[in-house]
Amino acid sequence: MSSLYFTSDERDFFERVRQHGLFQKGAPAWLTVRFALAHSLRLDTLPDSSYGVPTTRVSELELEQITGFDKPNPSEDYDDEMRLLLSVRHAQDLFGDDKAYLDCLQRHARRGLELMKAAWQPSRTFHDYLLDELYSDVQVGTQTGEIVSSSFDFDALMQGLNQIGVSAEAAAPEQEGPRLNRYSLKLGSVEDYERLRKGLDDLAFAMGLGNAGIAFAREHGERRVIVDIPRPGASWHDISWRNVRSALEHRPESLPVSPGVDVLGRPLIFDLVEAPHLFIAGATGSGKSVCLNALLMSLLVAKRPPELLMIDPKGVDLTEYSQYALLRGKQVITDMSEAVNALRDVVKEMENRQAVLRQYDARNLAEAQANGAQLERLVVVIDELADFMMGKSGAEEPLIRLAQKARATGIHLLLATQRPDAATFPGLLRANIPSRIALTVQKATDSRIILDEGGAEKLLMRGDMLVKLAGRETMRAHGARIDLADIRAAVLEVNRR
Repeated sequence: MSSLYFTSDERDFFERVRQHGLFQKGAPAWLTVRFALAHSLRLDTLPDSSYGVPTTRVSELELEQITGFDKPNPSEDYDDEMRLLLSVRHAQDLFGDDKAYLDCLQRHARRGLELMKAAWQPSRTFHDYLLDELYSDVQVGTQTGEIVSSSFDFDALMQGLNQIGVSAEAAAPEQEGPRLNRYSLKLGSVEDYERLRKGLDDLAFAMGLGNAGIAFAREHGERRVIVDIPRPGASWHDISWRNVRSALEHRPESLPVSPGVDVLGRPLIFDLVEAPHLFIAGATGSGKSVCLNALLMSLLVAKRPPELLMIDPKGVDLTEYSQYALLRGKQVITDMSEAVNALRDVVKEMENRQAVLRQYDARNLAEAQANGAQLERLVVVIDELADFMMGKSGAEEPLIRLAQKARATGIHLLLATQRPDAATFPGLLRANIPSRIALTVQKATDSRIILDEGGAEKLLMRGDMLVKLAGRETMRAHGARIDLADIRAAVLEVNRR
């Protein structure tokens, strides 16, 4: 037989689980892999080839460690059970094909690790995380042994409200979204509104929700409010890109984009032209890359796809777009000196476009195009803005100029980072990029840097986000699952037009 292989990031995650989750420096790495397998096997979809053997192998675990293959004690060897499970899931006989079996096992292990890295942070008790993610959807009844749901219900909400001194009754039927349950309530008195606003953390504690944030807002009607209660991760509904993709067709917006769906599962769509720039930030594992990919995929399927200038300091996250026919320079820029020069070229192009607008007596690109100008929209994408801003002097000045003046000329900025701070998102840039998306962050101060308000520190990881668009109220959304195959198909589709 053979082994499974993992990257340096995955190896580092094993160590985080050991030290900050299990509090056992000597805990075996295969224990985390077994949790990861359970995570992946809970999903309805199968892992794609991107989760196969990594090109850079820095960690190796033998099959004996993971499934107990060929151990002397038969009670420790459940390799046949794993083969049977994977054979059923993949509709393939894996007992006679060791290579295919290892490939399936490798993919599920690495996909499960990706899910774990996105969902668990050391600030959260690892055992509570496992309970929520792997076991919270069902429990065994203590009297009869039947399987019953452990998810909360309306009665649990009413009990929690009673404990914080809030009187309320149902005003509409419960609505279930991909990750939250929404309750429309009529409060007993005006004073109950303030008690509820101040008591959300106590309500979450009373309902056993831990650090998960409860959101509420006013609703039309006398003393009416909406309360959104997060469910355990094991009961979340998967959101595929196909669901969002279909909603982007035949839209009236110039550049309709979608980071995912709202709390009730409806695609959240807005016009990037009206944004007109966007700043995205979230901690490691929050789903920032998935959110950025959803926005990029939206641009690719637009009626009139824009030209893209892509800057990726890490050189790994945007590689799938390198074949995009409208990619400026025919490659994703990874060298920071080249990136700064490219931005300065865009500033010059912005000035040239301003002259074209005057020539066509137009106030913006849309009017110039209607009058016959041969101009197309350009979106400048920078992944990991912090590395870019700190790694090369001179990067801030062209970005600020573009943020200030590029809107009318059809040039838009899409900036993303894992480390939101004053150095990464300075005042002049903040003032000219009012539209922002915050995924889960560690502290309320990080949330205020991104959104000018708190709340992102209480999000649920894995693509849970707050979307604040210029002139609109902050909205909560959940990211869609995007596979590498989705990106490749979108690139191929737009190239064939």
